[in-house]
Amino acid sequence: MGRGLYSGFESYRVLSSVEISAALQAGILALDTNVLLNLYRYNEKTVDDLLSVAEAAGDRLYVPHQVLREFWRNRQSVIASLGSATKDAHGALTKNATSTSDAISRWAKSVALPEDQRQSLLTEVQDFYVELKDRVGDEPTQLLGHAPTARDVLLARLEVLLDGRVGPPLADDEWKKAVAEGERRVENSIPPGYMDVEKLESDLPEGASGDYLVWHQLLLEGTVRKVDLVLVTSDTKEDWWNRAERGAIIGARRELIQEYLESTGCRFFLLEPADLIKHSSALGVGTSIESVQDIERVRDEEPEIEPWTLDSVRMVLRDLDAQGYVQAQVIREAIGNGGRVSRARVYALDNRDESQMLRGFTRPVSRVTAELQARGAVPYGLPPLLGAGYESGVKSSHFTVPHEVVQLFDEDAREG
Repeated sequence: MGRGLYSGFESYRVLSSVEISAALQAGILALDTNVLLNLYRYNEKTVDDLLSVAEAAGDRLYVPHQVLREFWRNRQSVIASLGSATKDAHGALTKNATSTSDAISRWAKSVALPEDQRQSLLTEVQDFYVELKDRVGDEPTQLLGHAPTARDVLLARLEVLLDGRVGPPLADDEWKKAVAEGERRVENSIPPGYMDVEKLESDLPEGASGDYLVWHQLLLEGTVRKVDLVLVTSDTKEDWWNRAERGAIIGARRELIQEYLESTGCRFFLLEPADLIKHSSALGVGTSIESVQDIERVRDEEPEIEPWTLDSVRMVLRDLDAQGYVQAQVIREAIGNGGRVSRARVYALDNRDESQMLRGFTRPVSRVTAELQARGAVPYGLPPLLGAGYESGVKSSHFTVPHEVVQLFDEDAREG
């Protein structure tokens, strides 16, 4: 039989809205970790819309086991970050109200302003900042990450929605093979997951292979069901998406489309959450345009990062020292060197042979930080205190501490 235009070039086909709707109606609808976590960031109507669409897929809804693993791993830190923008605004207004009142009081004293006029000015200042706080709004009621999960309304809804729809964990041998394959792909820039090269020597059990584990489990499910796959993800990195020269998303990476086709004989689609809402009518679900806007708001928000303080850093260093970890010495040396320590120097400090990998070297720092966060001694939302840096290749060339930490210790040294 003769071949046609798309024979062997199926991945070049740019799929239409009609084809996407058909896949949503008959194929697997899979949700990525970031979609589940972002449910905590969306407003109530958006959550209702997304969960209604997912529920309409019925037994075709599928969540890879790796997605749930990552969801539980990151849930507490996501919850801890909620409402921080409102909290920061209230704090800044309170601080400015105090400094403005102090400035007016000093000025009034210097010009011998009558007391009634001084009090009138101070009242105006306080009223002005009270009005601003009212316009910002109340701080939202925040779910605590360490609170009993029974109090989490979203978890209760997800428990019902995902009952029987989460894939099984891989057997140990298969998991190890998949992690190795994920690393191979990262090292050779093969999608998906190669944009996570900095995780190769991280403290994650799977290293940089998290995205590949998700993909591997999707391929397994697709091979069993032999239907199209629609993966909904908020991850817009190039190792998942095919983009035009100016950055516009065209669709999934051709390599992924081809791999799914070869494994299952079916098609692979990628959608962002806002696109799922736009195609909700394919599943007979009515949704709101405001939900699309809310999803895009969260997508475009800069992540809220809590700054390190001297006390927080010192508590982590104290616990690392108490447990005999050389990482405390590495952090101190990095601070003294302007924020970084070479890989060779880490080997010397740790009395480690350079033939050994440094995988997991930052793990004790992450663990100690998490323990302090669980006790309420250190806030959530902090950037890693010690991270691996890469200049080229897939091995870390150096280790770093955040620039703000270096500044804190420099300022403390000058003041001391």
